Amino acid sequence: MTMGYSSIDRKMMQRMIWAVCCFLFTGCASHKLNWQSPYRQLSSLREGDIVHLATGVKITRKQLIDMLSGARIIYVGETHDNIHSHMVQLKILEALTERYPQKIAVGMEMLKRSSQESADQWISGKLDEKGFVKVWLNDWSNDFEYYRSILHYMKDHKIPVVALRAPDDWLKKIKETEPADELKENDIRLPQMDFEDPYHRAHIRAIFDKHPKGEQSFEAFYRVQVLWDESMAQSIAEYLQTEQGQHRQLLIFAGGHHVQYGFGIPRRVFRRLPLQYAIVLPLALRVPPEKRDKLMDVTLPEIPLQPGNFAWIVSYEDLSDQKVYLGIMIQDTDAGVKILGIMKNSAAEKAGLQKNDIITALDGEPIETKFDFTYLIGLKNPGDKGVIEVLRDEESLRFESTFQGRAFLNH
Repeated sequence: MTMGYSSIDRKMMQRMIWAVCCFLFTGCASHKLNWQSPYRQLSSLREGDIVHLATGVKITRKQLIDMLSGARIIYVGETHDNIHSHMVQLKILEALTERYPQKIAVGMEMLKRSSQESADQWISGKLDEKGFVKVWLNDWSNDFEYYRSILHYMKDHKIPVVALRAPDDWLKKIKETEPADELKENDIRLPQMDFEDPYHRAHIRAIFDKHPKGEQSFEAFYRVQVLWDESMAQSIAEYLQTEQGQHRQLLIFAGGHHVQYGFGIPRRVFRRLPLQYAIVLPLALRVPPEKRDKLMDVTLPEIPLQPGNFAWIVSYEDLSDQKVYLGIMIQDTDAGVKILGIMKNSAAEKAGLQKNDIITALDGEPIETKFDFTYLIGLKNPGDKGVIEVLRDEESLRFESTFQGRAFLNH
């Protein structure tokens, strides 16, 4: 069982893993820019600029929406931990929804196909945020905060969300299959897969070669990457042919590495369903010095393809400074949610919490599982106060805590 000193379940440990994994799979961290518009140096642009990459012409937000209106599918890449990437996604979603009410849907990489029912329940209001966050955590990671505004906007406007990613049984099957074995489409309904795209293969190979891989071969790794993209492509094509989807424009929110150059998801969708599409790439040209450790030292190959149709220049900012850290290690036990350890000088220590306390409530809300507690802590901001109730040697105790931001970890 994973545990961590964190305000969100498994946050500290997952962030270390995610810093590598989300780059490998989806482009969370980034690398030095290795593509340009043929007519403009992108490094000369400023935050908020939008450029048509093929011509180098700067356009307005309204002009972008005008041009996107003609595409059946709009891919908006993202850097998962950059709030400004998600602001771009939300602005495009809002503009298109205002222009074409009841005609927009959104496909999301973050949700597995097997979670489609939960996604539908969220949009319909049958599933509350806490219940949906539990699904999100199981499918993706602890970063729901980055998507909260988007998902609430979709819920408020009843915009369908399409769960795109491969379910667990597909991933399990492809990991068990040897490269030389034939993959049958009727075998656990694996999608048709193209392993021979030379540009996609070279791109993934460059990333693979720069990261720890243990016993894993590139071919085994690459097959998983292809399945990741093909499963999303199949989900997109299937939805657009349903009664609900055939009259809607579909926005796709996915990591930049899945959409740039078109060889990830877009080309694989087009193979199944040739429809007009556009690619918008939120692009952070400048990363603050304190965030540069997130950049991966990867030299990607030259790709003779256009990266996308539009680049939208953004700044880089994550949510780490807005999160709170109580500073305890907790675990679900038969007795309840137990404190296994407390960080020195943490909010928990200052409040009077102790190792082996059983947490029973936060601000009057009952705590039965670790998720109950971490979800409520995740709603707090630095400086907020809360009352934590615990059992200590069969005695009920209440402690008031002032929740701390990331800064306390450096002391």
